[in-house]
Amino acid sequence: MLQIQNQVFKGSSESKNSEGQRERISKLLSCAICKEKSYNPLTLHCLHSLCKECFEGNVREQLPDVCDLNSDVLLFCPLCDYQSSCDISSYLQRNIGAYLAAPQAIKALLDIELGLDSPICLSCKNKGKTTSSLFWCFDCVNHFCEECFDFHSTLPVLDKHKTYSLAELKKDPDVVTKAREICAEHGLRFTKFCSERECVCCDGCLSSDHIDVCKGEHKKIQEEIISKLINPKVTELQESLRNMIQNLDSKEKELADVENKTEEFFKEEQMKADEKSNNLRKRLLESSDSILVESYKVPFYKLQEMESTNAVWKQQKSVLENAIYLLSALKGGSDLRYFLELKKIKQVLKQAGTILDDCEKGGKTTFSVLFEKSLDTFADLDSFGKITEIQYMSNEENSAFGSIDDSFDKLQSRDSKGNLPSMQAEKSFFFGEHLFRLSKSIDLENGKSHVTGCDWMSENEIVIVDQKVKGSPDFCVYNTENGKLKSRIPLDQKPYDISVLPNNQCAITFPKEEEVRVYSLIDYSVQRELDVDIKCYGVCHCFHPQGGITMVAGEDNIIFYDKNFSETKCLTVDGEDIRYICAYNNNLIFYSDIKTNTVYSVIGNGDNRFEYTDDDSIKGAAGLIIDESKNVYVCEKGEDCIHVLNKSGDFIRKIEVGQNPTSISLSRSKTKICIIRGGRHTLNVAEIYTL
Repeated sequence: MLQIQNQVFKGSSESKNSEGQRERISKLLSCAICKEKSYNPLTLHCLHSLCKECFEGNVREQLPDVCDLNSDVLLFCPLCDYQSSCDISSYLQRNIGAYLAAPQAIKALLDIELGLDSPICLSCKNKGKTTSSLFWCFDCVNHFCEECFDFHSTLPVLDKHKTYSLAELKKDPDVVTKAREICAEHGLRFTKFCSERECVCCDGCLSSDHIDVCKGEHKKIQEEIISKLINPKVTELQESLRNMIQNLDSKEKELADVENKTEEFFKEEQMKADEKSNNLRKRLLESSDSILVESYKVPFYKLQEMESTNAVWKQQKSVLENAIYLLSALKGGSDLRYFLELKKIKQVLKQAGTILDDCEKGGKTTFSVLFEKSLDTFADLDSFGKITEIQYMSNEENSAFGSIDDSFDKLQSRDSKGNLPSMQAEKSFFFGEHLFRLSKSIDLENGKSHVTGCDWMSENEIVIVDQKVKGSPDFCVYNTENGKLKSRIPLDQKPYDISVLPNNQCAITFPKEEEVRVYSLIDYSVQRELDVDIKCYGVCHCFHPQGGITMVAGEDNIIFYDKNFSETKCLTVDGEDIRYICAYNNNLIFYSDIKTNTVYSVIGNGDNRFEYTDDDSIKGAAGLIIDESKNVYVCEKGEDCIHVLNKSGDFIRKIEVGQNPTSISLSRSKTKICIIRGGRHTLNVAEIYTL
C-alpha cells in the first residue's frame, strides 16, 4: 500500500505545476454531495468521496427504516449510483470508516494539494483567518504559521512532537503519507488487511474488534491486496456500463425500426392518396370534355337556325323596303289601288313581326337550352355527390378521425357575422363509430359538492349522488336541456354510486353502512333496504325483457340481485378496493379498482378475462361505460382524460375531457353521455355530450 501511495505522490509531485492535473485532483477530493473539499474524506467503494457531514446525513436518512442493528445500510453514490454497504452497529460506534474502501491514496493526494502546493495554517483557518503555513507537525498532522508554531512549541505536552519546515517537507514528501497511515481509533499504524471486512486495521483493531468476530485472514498490506479490493469494483462498473451501452444500442435499433415502419406507412398511404386523386382528376377531365362537347353542339345548331332566320328576316326586310317604295309611288294614284296595296303591306308587316318575335325568343331559348343541357350532364356524373371517395382512409378503417363529409359541412357553416367556426374550441370525442359533441355544461355547487355517481333518469334528465364536503348529502335531479335543478332529496348517510332501474326506481350504495337502498323516482321514497355485508361502492343494472340484473361491487366482491332484489350469487374476484362497475350483460363485466389503479374484466363465474394497469398511464381508475363494440371507457380520476380499451384489455387511445373525470353514464337511447368532473373543494361539473 505504501508503494502505491508513494507512486501516486511522486507522480503528482512531478506534475504539480500542471494546472490540468491539479484541477483533476481537486475534483477527486471534493465531496460528491456538497462539492466542498474535505481534509478527512470518507471514500466509498466506488472511490468517490463524501465529507463527514454529508456521509452521516446520508446514513441517518435510512436508519428509521431499518430495525435490525446487525443489518447493513446501502449508500448510493450521487455521482455514479454505485452501492456501498456499511454496518449499522459500526456507524453507531463511530467506526464507520473501517468498513469503507481504504482512503489512504485519496488522503495522500489531499496532502499533495493542500500540504505542499498551497499550505495554509489550519489553526488560523479555524479562527477565520487565512495565513500561509511554514511548518508541519508529524504527530498533529497539521500545518502552522510561524506564530502558531511558536505557541505549539511552548506547550510541554507537545514538546516531543516531530516538526518539519516546509523546505524539509518538500525534500521528503513520504513523511506526509506516513503520518496519514495512523488508525484514528487506536493511534497506531495500519499493519494488516482484513479479507472478511475488506478494510485495513492496526494491532489495536486486531485485539479489540477483529479477534473474536472475524473468521477471515489478516495479511500484511500489499499492493496486490489493494488491487483485489479495487479491481472487482472497477470490473463491476465496467460491466454495468457495457450492459447500459448494449441496452442503448437495442433501444436505438427499436427506434430505427419504428421510424422505418412509420415512414413506410406514410409512403404507402401517400401513394394510395395520390392514386385516388389522379383517378378523380381523370374522371373530372373526362366529364369536363363531355360537358364541353355537349355544350358546343347546342349553340352550334342554334346558330345555324339563327342564320337561317336571319336570311328570312333579310328577305322580309327587302319585301318591306319594296312595299314602302310602292306605297310612296301609289300616293298619287287611285284610292282602290292604294287600299289594296296597303292591305298587302299590313299582312307583310304582321308576318315580319311574327318572324322578329320568333327570332327574339329563339335567342333566349338557345342559352336556356344550353344551361339546362349542361346541368343535366353534371347531374348524371357519378363523381359529384360521391366525392368522399377521395378520403385516404375509409370511416370503417379510421373512425377516430370522423367523416370528411361532416368536417366539410362544418367548414361550410358560418355564424351570423359570416365567420367560419373554430373546430379546435369544440370538445368532442368518438364513442364507438359516432362522434359526440359537448352540448351543455352544468355547474354544481362550487366548493361544497363532491359528486361520485350519476345516471340517466330520462333522455333529458340525470340523477346524481352528492356526498357534500359541507352540509348534508343528497341526490339531485337536473334538467339537461336548461341545466336547472329539478329536485333535491336529502340523505342521512353519504352515498357513493347510483343506477337507474326499471319501473321508475333507482339503487344507491352507502359504503359505510354496507347497504343498498332502492328509491322511487316518482315520490323519492325508500322502497327497499338491502344489507350487503361489504363496503359497497359501485352499482349498475343490465336491462333486458325479463327485468334485468342489478350488480353491486365493493372490496373484492360482486353481488348479483334479480328483479325482485333477491341475491342470486356472490363472486370473489381480483382486486382490493372496487369502486365502479358496468356490464355488457350478465356474462361480461368490467370494474375498476382505485387502490391498485387497475381495470378488470370477468365473466359470469368470476374468472378473470383481463386486467389493465399502468402506474405511468392511469391514476385513479374510476367510472366506466361500454360501447356497442364492447370497448370500455374508463375515467382517470387523477388526470384529465378517459382511457379507451378494447374488449381484450388492450389500450386504444386517450380522450381529453377536462380535469378529474370521476363518473360517466350513457343514456338508454345511447345518444347522450354525462361526465361528472371535479372532486373535493373544487367546482363539480356535469358535462352533457350528444350525438
